[in-house]
Amino acid sequence: MQADIITKSAYLLFASFIISIYFSTSISTILSVLIGLLWLISGRFKGLPVLLRRCPIVLWALLLLACFFLGLTYGRAGFQEGLAMINKYRELFFIPVLMSFLDKERARYWLWNAFILASIAALLGSYLMEMGFLDVNKDGDPCFKSRITYSIFMAFFTFFCVHKAYQEPRHRPWYLLVVLLCLYNLFFVVPGRTGQVLMVALALLFAWQCFNVKGRLLAIVLVTVSLALFLGFSDKAVRLQEGIANTQTYLIKPEPEQVPSSMGLRYGFWQNSLKLMGKKPLLGYGTGSFNKEYQRLVVDGPLLTTNPHNEFLMIGVQLGAVGLVFYCGFLWSQLVCARLLPKPERWLAQGLWLSLVVTSLFNSPLLDHAEGHWFAVLIALCYAPLYLPDVQPAGQPT
Repeated sequence: MQADIITKSAYLLFASFIISIYFSTSISTILSVLIGLLWLISGRFKGLPVLLRRCPIVLWALLLLACFFLGLTYGRAGFQEGLAMINKYRELFFIPVLMSFLDKERARYWLWNAFILASIAALLGSYLMEMGFLDVNKDGDPCFKSRITYSIFMAFFTFFCVHKAYQEPRHRPWYLLVVLLCLYNLFFVVPGRTGQVLMVALALLFAWQCFNVKGRLLAIVLVTVSLALFLGFSDKAVRLQEGIANTQTYLIKPEPEQVPSSMGLRYGFWQNSLKLMGKKPLLGYGTGSFNKEYQRLVVDGPLLTTNPHNEFLMIGVQLGAVGLVFYCGFLWSQLVCARLLPKPERWLAQGLWLSLVVTSLFNSPLLDHAEGHWFAVLIALCYAPLYLPDVQPAGQPT
C-alpha cells in the first residue's frame, strides 16, 4: 500500500515538474527538491549502482558532475561561487534520479502526456499573448520563458509531432495542425534564432531518418527554398538576417561596429573565452571561475559577460580539456545508446541529442535552469526503457 502511494506520488510529481519547467522557475525548483527527497525516502537510490553499470549516459553525466566538484580544489574562485556553479549543473544528477522511477510504462506514459500538455499550453499561451489576451511576459516576447528557451522547446515539440503524424495515420490531421501552428509560431511570432536554426536541423534529421535518397534530396530542396523565401520576403526574418550578416562580417571582414549586435557579441564572447582556455588548456581555472577570469580579460564594455553562450566554452574555461572530454563523452554516449533503441524511440532520442548539441553551440543549456532540467527529464524519459530488462520499450502516447 505504501509503495503504491509513493509510486502514484512520483507520477504526479514528475508530471507537475515537467509542466512547471515551461512556466515557473520557483515551482520547478521546489518540485525538484521534492523529487530528490522522494528518491531517498522510496529507496530508489539503491538502484544507482545498477544504472551506472547499465547506462553509459548516467555514468558520463555523473563523471562530468564529479569534474565540477574536482574543480573546487583549484583556481581562484571562492568556495561559495564554486558551489553556486555546481548547483546550476545539478540536473546532471537528476538524470539517474528520474530514470530510477521510470521502470514502468505507466510512469513514462504520464511524463510523455505531461510533455505534450505543457508544450501545447505554452504554444496556445504564446498566441494569446500575441493577440493581446494575456500580458504575462514583461520582456516583450509573446512566450512564458525567454524566446531562446521557448524556441528550443517548440522546435523539439514540432519534431515530436512530425514523427507522430508519420507513425499514426489515424491522428495525422491533428498532429499536422499542431506542426503548422508550431512552425508559424517559431518563425513569425517568437523570433528565437536558436530555435529556428534547430528547427531546420531537426527537419533535415527527420528526412534522413524516414525517407529514401530521393526523399532526402527533396526535403533538402524544400527546406532550402522555404528558408530562402523566409529570409528574402518576410519582415520577421530580421534577426536571422542580422545573424547571417554578422557571421559573414565577423569571418570575412571584422568591423568594430558589428560587435554590439546580438550575434556579434556572441562571437566576441567566444573569442575571449578561447583566449582564456588557451592560457590553461588542461584543467581550466576551476569551478565557478568564469566570471572573475573573464573580467580580468575584459574589464568593461559590451563584451563583458557572465556567460559565453556556448556550453563547450563555459565548461572549457572552468574545467579545461578534461571537462570537455567528459561533456563530449556525455553527448557521445547518448548518440551511441540511441542506436540501441527501437525505431520510434531511437528517432526521438536522436532528435533530442541534436537539440542538445545545437543548443550547446549557441547557449549554455546545462547551465540554464529551464533548459537544463528540460533536457534532463527528456534524456531520462527517452533512454530509461533501454536499461530496464524487465520491461519492453514503450511507445509514446497518442
